Amino acid sequence: MRRCLILIVALIMAQLNVLYAQTTFIAPDTVCIRQPITMTPVDTNASSYYWSFCSGYLMNRPNGNLLGATFGITNATDIEIAKDVNGNYYGFAINRTVPEFIRLEFGTSLANTPTYTSLGNLGGTLPQDINSIFLMKDDLGNNVMFAVGGASIGNSSLFRLDFGKSLANKPNAVNMHNHSGLLNAPRGFFAVKEGAYWYGFAVNALNDKLLRFDFGTNISNTPNVIDVGNPSGTLSQPSDMAVVRDVTGDWNIFVTNFATNTLTHLDFGPSIALLPTGTVMPVANLLNPSSIILARECGTDYLFIANATKNSLMRIAFSDIPSMTYTERSLDFLAGMKSTVGLSHVIREKDNLYTFVVNADGSLGSLVFTNCTSSSQRSSTEKFPAPFTYSFPGRYSVFLSKDEGLPTASMECHTIDALAIPGITIVDDTLICQGDTASLFGIAFGTTKLEWRPNYNISHIETDDDALFTRVYPEYSRPYHFVATYPNGCIVDSAIIVNVSKVKADAGVDRVVSDGATTVLGGPMTTEGDLFSYDWTPTNFLSDPLSPNPSTTPFYDVTYALRVTTKFLGCMATDTVVVRVGCTDVNLPNAFTPEDHSANNDFFGLINKNIIKLNFFRIFDRWGKEVFSTTDISEQWNGQFNGVDCPYGVYVWSVDGFCSSGKRISKQGNVTLIR
Repeated sequence: MRRCLILIVALIMAQLNVLYAQTTFIAPDTVCIRQPITMTPVDTNASSYYWSFCSGYLMNRPNGNLLGATFGITNATDIEIAKDVNGNYYGFAINRTVPEFIRLEFGTSLANTPTYTSLGNLGGTLPQDINSIFLMKDDLGNNVMFAVGGASIGNSSLFRLDFGKSLANKPNAVNMHNHSGLLNAPRGFFAVKEGAYWYGFAVNALNDKLLRFDFGTNISNTPNVIDVGNPSGTLSQPSDMAVVRDVTGDWNIFVTNFATNTLTHLDFGPSIALLPTGTVMPVANLLNPSSIILARECGTDYLFIANATKNSLMRIAFSDIPSMTYTERSLDFLAGMKSTVGLSHVIREKDNLYTFVVNADGSLGSLVFTNCTSSSQRSSTEKFPAPFTYSFPGRYSVFLSKDEGLPTASMECHTIDALAIPGITIVDDTLICQGDTASLFGIAFGTTKLEWRPNYNISHIETDDDALFTRVYPEYSRPYHFVATYPNGCIVDSAIIVNVSKVKADAGVDRVVSDGATTVLGGPMTTEGDLFSYDWTPTNFLSDPLSPNPSTTPFYDVTYALRVTTKFLGCMATDTVVVRVGCTDVNLPNAFTPEDHSANNDFFGLINKNIIKLNFFRIFDRWGKEVFSTTDISEQWNGQFNGVDCPYGVYVWSVDGFCSSGKRISKQGNVTLIR
């Protein structure tokens, strides 16, 4: 049975005086799926940050797990779960018939299956029929647990356990009995602090009365017990209750009535010490409600009620407690619930939310509100986390936990509605030649602004109308984003690619080649590939005018032009190269093989094309005998003398003549005849 309160790991009851935490980070309320979301912390001086972008959310259906009946719990009707200063999680239950204090030990994660330790009857101080336990911290940060129970006025009592700073300690026990004589099978005890004073409350199951415990300024005092009565006659065999202070500062207690299957709202106004008014809320689907807890998440208060004979959980979500505006939903057939008699408060561990249940058969169960899987990143420990996105529409819970494990620890959450992307019309990806322009358009209705981004080589950037037409002329392939902003905060960013076909023609550097020499045209900057065609003009002396790198042996000076064209788009680039033929030397091979019968090496003669007058071309053997002589520049030696093959060896040649420029050229050298 639970009576509280706030979805926070630390059970510091003084926090009830703070209506809602101050904003510690800035986040949008509404986005579109796939829209980048940026979280900005207000406080940038914390020692640690833990962001959860797809946190477990109390509006979702929890996953139920039946952990079994092997934890020493026999007939307990309540359970408490808390995180200790040592970082471990502990659970507590007290068996009713044979009083026994059970401690559950989860280690560092509530996802673990707990072990348990029986602390027995705590020196014989535990009373029978404990109905409700409540764990809290006092003003000094010590862990204190209260318990109430009894089946009649004669054996009803108030009980206190003092753990000190750590829940791992064995507690000291104090039984305050029924010193006032007003306790009559009490249920649903809780304690809160208002100003400097501590107050506790319980409800009697046997006489339908609300009891107030006045502790004064120290929660360790033996309290005065006040009979508040049955406010407006709305209590009927009450079984449990939970308390919250709403946004106006008023105190509210919610009480489950086991016999009449109803829920009572007690309104205390601005002070918990005032007499409340009672109202029965029109809540359906209650069937012997046995336990109630209250959790606050992201500005919304939630009541969860266990139905003992229906094996279901009722969720009531308040959008506004003062006006009693809420929605209700019955969460039926949850695994782990079997005639549930007690619920723990909700506790967050990183991305998941947990509440544990004890059932009438002594079994233990857990209900887990797990993190979602729709965010591009689950969490971050960076002060300024990287932007993230949601992939599916829905309402998501984001929270920031700062200074974890320190006295300054705090947590705040925020809900973000991710909407489906509204229908927009946008131009497809396009392809242009470098230097050309592309026409782009986007159409979206109901927006506050339309934009094309970035502002790079573009004509129109933004408009308030429903359509935005523009022209772009990028120098290189790049995306352009059509961004539609809607009044609800949804931003749709759709990108198209403007592909720029960059054709480069590189004919090579201008050059001078020797008369009769061969050179290869084309430079390294030419765009090459199967998508491009090549065309050299003129075609004179070229080996292949359709190749990006043809060879040429020009007879005279030539200016060649290379044109490169994309086969499908028709983008084109041109470049030229000047090839000059220099007549400054005699161009002859240094060896030949007349019996090789190859096409290029059977004869020995001038390769020059610019000698227009040949005075003589003579060849001598090694003894100085002339074996060949001609004045015809095209005549070549076949390696014979008077029709007889000359032998292998080195022969001397001598040339004298005039170039087309009028320059005289005269030279001699050697050639090797190879057989």
